[in-house]
Amino acid sequence: MEVTEKKQPTQRQKNADLGVVRQLVKAQSIQLEPLTNQVSALPNDPELEYYFVPMEFMKDYKPFFPADKAPYKNLKLVNFNKPAISLSFFSKHKYTVKRDNDPEAILLHLKNHREELFECSLFKPLDSEQEKQLRQIDELFRNYRANPDSYQTCFSNYYHYYRYWYCSYRYFEDSANTKADSESVHLLKHTERIKGQVHERLNIIFIDMNYITQPIPYDNKLVDRELETYPIQIKQGTTTLFIKKM
Repeated sequence: MEVTEKKQPTQRQKNADLGVVRQLVKAQSIQLEPLTNQVSALPNDPELEYYFVPMEFMKDYKPFFPADKAPYKNLKLVNFNKPAISLSFFSKHKYTVKRDNDPEAILLHLKNHREELFECSLFKPLDSEQEKQLRQIDELFRNYRANPDSYQTCFSNYYHYYRYWYCSYRYFEDSANTKADSESVHLLKHTERIKGQVHERLNIIFIDMNYITQPIPYDNKLVDRELETYPIQIKQGTTTLFIKKM
């Protein structure tokens, strides 16, 4: 039996065409304001790019929603088919602490840092603090290489303080718009690679324009909808009479 080699996805297949998406959001996206709309304070992060798109344009993004495949690395349709009636954003400090490390990995880290300082010295003299650091790194490299068991190590990005953004949204889960549910989804951020190259990543958040501008009652508390069916409303003090002709 002939075995067919499985083709690996190309870079284009892994990433959506952001040029096309940018054209869409340029024409369709809107601005939301925390006091005017049902949305919390908006994230102010230069590495986070997101757009609000009314639900009537959702069909235009169907080609970018690979439901039966792995999601794109550079584009996220945050709530496709679940347009938001309210939104909130929050961030988490994401970090790792790795305590069991291969001595070779430690030496490589020290070596790379030492070489960075050497490279700096080729362009301009090191200041006193850099020279001190270079001596310390060089001494630590030699001592650790000679006796790694005398050291305890860990790798961590804790002080990088990477904020992982999330979007929490409520949406109607039934066609009659009578029951709402909520979800929280992490957002994609721009990433920087070697030599300052930035990989752009977009987030598209779909909204229900009929409800994003007004408070939504909790599930099955539909008093406001019932009262809206009364065309005559007579307020006296704190009480309003709602009346309609049968």
